[in-house]
Amino acid sequence: MNDTEKFRFKLELILNLKSAKDIQDWATNRIEQDIIDSEALEICFFSKEKQVLDYFHNIKFEWLNLVPAVKRKTFREIFKKYIEPPPIIEYSEQLIRNLFRMMLGLSKIAEDEDLYDFIDHYHDEFYLGLDGFYNLVPEDVWPSFLNDLKSWL
Repeated sequence: MNDTEKFRFKLELILNLKSAKDIQDWATNRIEQDIIDSEALEICFFSKEKQVLDYFHNIKFEWLNLVPAVKRKTFREIFKKYIEPPPIIEYSEQLIRNLFRMMLGLSKIAEDEDLYDFIDHYHDEFYLGLDGFYNLVPEDVWPSFLNDLKSWL
């Protein structure tokens, strides 16, 4: 398993795009193709999904040796999958606040300044709406953000 795969899996776990079982299945398939991939082999032998989650939780993003362009490309691919499905839940102000914080943090980790600035713009609009300085109510900023982000990506 290379650092790009670790980066991808960690992001997908954070964004709930993959489960520990999905990663264990990937590791099993990888071992069938490349028996010397020791990290994939280790994941195959984890008996509990919590061990897989702990394994990736303990990997620090800064430990991964990736050039910024690879981080940005990988992050954008994963992020695009994250926002593609139509929202099926009602978004509260608190949830929107947390999602913006998470997205800003992950875009910083991915060293994607353009995406960070894009998200930050809507994050600011959200707070301006909360304070009554913007035409849209905060709950209307979120769908507008998702729509524009899909186009932007």
